[in-house]
Order: sequence, then C-alpha cells, then structure tokens
Amino acid sequence: MSTHATPCSNFDTPRASDPGPGRVARVGSVFALWNGPLTSAPAIPFSGTKRASLGVVALHLLGVAMVQAVSQAVIVILPMIVRKQFGATEIQTTLITAPPTIMFVLSIFWNDLFTRVGGVKCFIAFWLLACLPMTALFFAKGAGAYWWVLVPHLVACAGGAGWPPLSGSLLKSFYAPDMRGRAYSVVWGGSMIASAVMGYFLGQALTKNPESFRTIIPLACVLQLAGVVLLLVLARFTGHLPDLAPSPEAAHRPWSFRAALDPILHMTSVLKADPVFARYEGAYMTYGIGWMVGYALLPLIATERLGLKYDEYALATQVAYLLALVLSIYPAAVIMDRWGALRATGLSFFLLALYPIGLALAWDKQSLLVVSAVYGVAHSGASVGWMLGPVSLAPTPDRVPTYVAIHATLVGVRGALFQFLGVGMYLLCAKVLHLPLAVAFGVPLALAGGAYVWAGWQMSTLRRVMEARKPGSEL
Repeated sequence: MSTHATPCSNFDTPRASDPGPGRVARVGSVFALWNGPLTSAPAIPFSGTKRASLGVVALHLLGVAMVQAVSQAVIVILPMIVRKQFGATEIQTTLITAPPTIMFVLSIFWNDLFTRVGGVKCFIAFWLLACLPMTALFFAKGAGAYWWVLVPHLVACAGGAGWPPLSGSLLKSFYAPDMRGRAYSVVWGGSMIASAVMGYFLGQALTKNPESFRTIIPLACVLQLAGVVLLLVLARFTGHLPDLAPSPEAAHRPWSFRAALDPILHMTSVLKADPVFARYEGAYMTYGIGWMVGYALLPLIATERLGLKYDEYALATQVAYLLALVLSIYPAAVIMDRWGALRATGLSFFLLALYPIGLALAWDKQSLLVVSAVYGVAHSGASVGWMLGPVSLAPTPDRVPTYVAIHATLVGVRGALFQFLGVGMYLLCAKVLHLPLAVAFGVPLALAGGAYVWAGWQMSTLRRVMEARKPGSEL
C-alpha cells in the first residue's frame, strides 16, 4: 500500500466515536472485521437506517450462503474427488489444497480494483473468475481429466480472493456500526452451518454416484450466480447500491505495475517499524506451519490410511469441524475480551497441538469425527485472534486496514511454503525411506504439533513484553 494514501477499509474500523453497547458490541466487532483483509479503500459513510430489518439479515445470509458456503463445500471435497476419481498423486492433491490459501494474498489487489471500478463490476468479475471456471469439471474425462480440474480451480481461487472486500462492503452498507458485529455473527455462523450441510449432502451424492460431480458443481455455479444477483438486488432495493460506487480519486489513478505492487512493497516497511507486530506475525507464521501441514495431509490420511468414502469424509471433517467452530466462536470471543488477544490466542495455539496428535492416532471415521470436533473448539480462539490481534496492535484506527491486510497477505506465504513441506516430509518417509504409514504421517504431524506449541510460547512471550512496555494493555 502506498504510504501517501490514507489507509481505510470497506469495514467500519473501531473508532472512539462509534457507539458501543457494552461487551457484546466489542465481541461483535471481531466478527465484523473477521470477514477479510482490506486496504486503501475510501471510507464509505453509513447511508442506511440504524436498524436493519430481519428480512435484510435473512436475505443477506441467504445470498452469502448461496455464494460462499457453496464454494467452501466444493473446496473441501475437491481433493477427495481428484484422489478417488482421477488417481491424483500426493503432489497433485497438494496442488488442489494449496491454492485457496495461497491466493489469499490477492485480496488486497481485489480491494484496489474495487476502489477503481466499483462493487457492481467487481461482483461480476468475481463470479466470472471464482465460479464460472468450475463448470469445466463437466469435461473432466479421459487422460487429461486432472488438468480439467486443476486449471479451473487455480483461476477460481484467484477469483475467490475477491470475496472479502466485496462482502465487507455490503456488511458496512447494510448495518449501522452498533449492530454490524451482531449482524455479521449471524451471517457468518449461518453460512458456516450452510456450508456444513451442503458438504454433507455433496458427500452423500458422490458416494451414491461418484460421477455426479460433473453436474453438481456446474449447477452450483448457477446457484452462486443467483446469490450474486440476490446480493446486488438487496443492495439496490435497500438504497445501498451507491455505496458500491468506485472511489472518484482511485478511478482516475493511472494503472501501473508499481501501483499494483504498492501493498506488498509497503508491508516490509510496516513490519520493520513495528517490532511487536512483527513478532506477532512471527507467532502466526509458526502457527501456520501446524495449520498448513494438517490441512494438506488430511485428504491423504482419509484416503491412504482410513479409506473413507465421500460421505464419511464430509461428515468426519467439514461437518464436525464447522459445527464445533460455530458453537465455540462466541465463547472464544468473550474469553478474548476478558483475557486479551495475546493470552487467549496463545492458549488456543497450545490446544491446537491436540489436532495433529489426534490425526496421527485416528483409526476410523468416528475417531476422526471426534478429532475434527476438538479441532473446531480449539481453533475458535485462534480464529477470533486472527483479526482482533492486528486490530489491537494497530497504533491508530486508520492504520487498522493496513495491519489486517499485511496479516492476511502472510496467509498466502504460509500456504505456499508449509503445505508442500508437510507433504514432502510424508513422501520422503513413505516413498523413499519406505517407512510404515503410521510413521510416515507421524513425522510431519509431529512437526505440526511442535509448531503449535512453539507458536503458543511465542505468543506468551510477546504478551509479557507488551505488559512490561504498557501495563494494563488490552492485549
């Protein structure tokens, strides 16, 4: 991000003038900001009523579920499809699991596009890039079938990075600051439940007819188009469509390669100038080793060691994890309000060490379901801290979007590095050293568990540094 631009966000970042009905509003602000990283967009004044109707919330939830919940359900099951239907190798499977996180770095560039051309055109571009390419899976047959999955998937992941700024702009437009967090908690929680339900039924359909993905996924693209239209129509009929207009200043800013790289180039200077934030990111980078290794190995464990069917995989992973996470996220936010972001996130990191241990010990679908549920509960604290930490560490409210964008960009860095590291360690043990599967999976999972513990220690150390510098800090 250019240092000459005033960093703002399509979210309404916390300000002293914002109304705050107690602890619930503070917890809610976590949900409101958690939706994604945003940068250099002009602040959009709230133009709606102070009270959004239940109908607006319900239609907003429906639109988000039709777009994002569908996407999440497909992303989770896709590695199993390429493993079971096309005999994908471990590396080919990782090329499917890695892009959704790696492409996260593009969110900041999508946000820049939003300021230049406006939200309506961005929504259209989002559907064309994130949804439409997946219809190519209808043609995934024969010797080149894997490539008919991989190439559209890569394009869709790049397009999917545009969702955070788009959904954030709607969130800001639809709801007043004092109710935005609660509204988002409903929309987010509802969409996660919808994703779990869709994932379950997708697994059931694939178990009955493994070839059904050729029609189900293209039909899902049509459903996503309907969701995009619903959200834009909702913005139109609630009077918020002008909020999606491009920034007059950005619209006339010349396009250049240098301007495109500004957000990345600015990141290093911010990290150098704020060593506390840099150490916070270091802890999350260590945490990312554990998260990415477990995420990449999960479909391999499910197929190579447990031999799960599609429906068993969906129920034992996505459904169990998401339901546990949804049920735990609000208590986690309350704990974070009371303990502070660093202490609560550090505890979550320590608890997450149970997940790779559980994956190493899981012996059937029931045990994997329990492990996934425990993972959802343990992960709730890290999920809330993912956003609250950068928000709290930013020195001023107008710097919040910058810190959040940097934090999100580094997710892509973790995805590019550590998923391949985990799978590479497994292949070395299983294919080169010919160790038993339990050992081959156990080695990278031990690394993941150690990374979680080390990240928890880093966060605890940072908390002591913060307390020494600023007693009574909210962190």
